[in-house]
Amino acid sequence: MTGTADADAEIDWRRAHPLTTIVLVATMVANNLFPLLIALGVGGGIGFDLVGTAIAAFVVGAGGLGWYMTRYVVTDDAVKYRSGVLNRQEKSIPLDRIQQVTIAQAAIPRVFGLASVQVSEASADGDIEIQYLGKSTAEVLTAHLRSIAAMREDQTAAFVNEGEDAAGQTLSAPAPTPAATMLHKGSLRDLVMLQLAAVAPALALVFTPLLIATALSTARTGLLVLALAVALFVLFVGATVGSMVMQNGGFLLHRGPRSLTIKAGLLSRRQVEVRPDRIQTITIASSPVARWLDLHEIRFAAATGKAVAAQKQRPLLSPAAHTNAVSLIVQGAVDVDPGLDVEFEPVSPLTTRRALVRATLLYLFIVLPASVGLSFETPLWVAIVPSVVYWPLTVCYVRARYRRLGISIDAQRFVARRGVLVQQLTQLPLINVQSASTAASFFQRRLGLADLVVSTAGIGPANHVRVVDLPVARADELRAVLGIAAAESTWELGAS
Repeated sequence: MTGTADADAEIDWRRAHPLTTIVLVATMVANNLFPLLIALGVGGGIGFDLVGTAIAAFVVGAGGLGWYMTRYVVTDDAVKYRSGVLNRQEKSIPLDRIQQVTIAQAAIPRVFGLASVQVSEASADGDIEIQYLGKSTAEVLTAHLRSIAAMREDQTAAFVNEGEDAAGQTLSAPAPTPAATMLHKGSLRDLVMLQLAAVAPALALVFTPLLIATALSTARTGLLVLALAVALFVLFVGATVGSMVMQNGGFLLHRGPRSLTIKAGLLSRRQVEVRPDRIQTITIASSPVARWLDLHEIRFAAATGKAVAAQKQRPLLSPAAHTNAVSLIVQGAVDVDPGLDVEFEPVSPLTTRRALVRATLLYLFIVLPASVGLSFETPLWVAIVPSVVYWPLTVCYVRARYRRLGISIDAQRFVARRGVLVQQLTQLPLINVQSASTAASFFQRRLGLADLVVSTAGIGPANHVRVVDLPVARADELRAVLGIAAAESTWELGAS
């Protein structure tokens, strides 16, 4: 124990910014406002001043203890973090295991000029989030972690490739890195237009029945229904579009020698640092109206830790980009072509049969009973409208779905295309393939079809690519090819 204590005393542990106490108190009050109001209201009977003083002392004391008991340090080998008042915990991430460094500013810390630094590794529970540092201190710490981790990586590579002993080299003074170049600056107008385009189909599906109901109702009832629809429209659009604009407004993407820097957010500002070679998949997505506006969203999945994956914000290279900018962004970020013009191999034509079977079941159990129910309350021509409209739309959708499904594979990457309304193009370098498997349902087995599932080291639902309804022989062939290619590929990022 004494040896451990002495070693611990030699470490230059640092505390967060003193204003962290105020931020913790304000956050605690904001998160528990309703229970605090109830406690004050109930406690009024035994003396409002006494109860209020006790609650204030507890909240301030908890915030102060939280700040005092939280410490961090960056050594030559790792970044370490201690936190907790009753339940103490210490986390450590080796510098050469750092996958991503993020600077985040929530609304309350931003008022006081504070920011959090989140250091992530590839494991599920190894993330460290240092709350809260001054903005300049957070930026210096982030740059320091990146430069030291990069130096350790270079030393390891030199030791492996040239047999040089890297252990004796100093790590205390990392060499300065060249300035990052800006790849993309998001347009607030394009972001708003893209979000409106995303909700337009849903609004059309909601408003069409309402307008029909308005036409069939009395004048007063019809006006009430229309007024309610307009109110719901305003609330839905305001909440959906406003949330995305707050998250991704002011979007900036920079490329440095070793990392991408992503800054976004209007009220709560966040800054994400991710190494390009840790990006597992890239997906270009657009809705029908967005394509008419020539706007696309560029998403990515990276090998990051649990805390980064738990964030509500979708990891993006661009929240809204025009077609002519997509290639520049993707090539500038990860040095690969986005795959917009590759030749795609179609899936099995039998996929249309599967889709029609599912559509028939949907019709028998939902559309037909709804039509029968309408026949008791409305004229016959109104009751048969769902059936008359359903099948032409279904046939068009099934045919379009078959034309959109496709795959492409070469010596460097695997590309999958899918989606009718929301079209998506996903690619992953073969070196990122962790596993390839096939799966088939009962009906697929009857038709000789299977799904190909290609998994990566990414976190969350975007960590894999699923290609549906391939012939079994082709799915097995691709599974074997992807396994071999992943083991033999020498795909690397180009020079920065």
